[in-house]
Amino acid sequence: MRLLESTDLALRVLMRLSAAPGQHFSTDVLARELVISRNHLHKIVQYLTEAGLVRTIRGARGGVMLARPAAEIRVGAVVRGHEQDQALVECFREDGGACTLLPRCRLRGMLAGAKEAFYRHLDQYTLADCLGGPLTLRALPAGKQPRRRTRRSAA
Repeated sequence: MRLLESTDLALRVLMRLSAAPGQHFSTDVLARELVISRNHLHKIVQYLTEAGLVRTIRGARGGVMLARPAAEIRVGAVVRGHEQDQALVECFREDGGACTLLPRCRLRGMLAGAKEAFYRHLDQYTLADCLGGPLTLRALPAGKQPRRRTRRSAA
């Protein structure tokens, strides 16, 4: 299973915030540290705020911080919430997709079970489990940027 880029970024933002509980970070600092465009980061922070995972403080000394302890935030819930509208394969689309094998195809049930097993596995872990000690940000080599995915692969 492949996650959306925005889900990956949301998890990285949460992990960065969990490394400094109680501290707030400006979006400029987060964008620079995580090598994310500020515009994209704003969308991620908006989603995380609406989901109740972070809170924002306005003003010159404002920023973003976790809304609750990292030990209370389940990784599975974050991923499930961010990916909920994404079709794993064509027949998972809300409109039923364009699969000509339905209704005889049994693959849909198999994939649905695998997807739920994936989420159940992630539900075992909290955000606090994601970092194995103090966070050290690594510098990327000059000119090297993280690979960006714009579309999600089917399976």
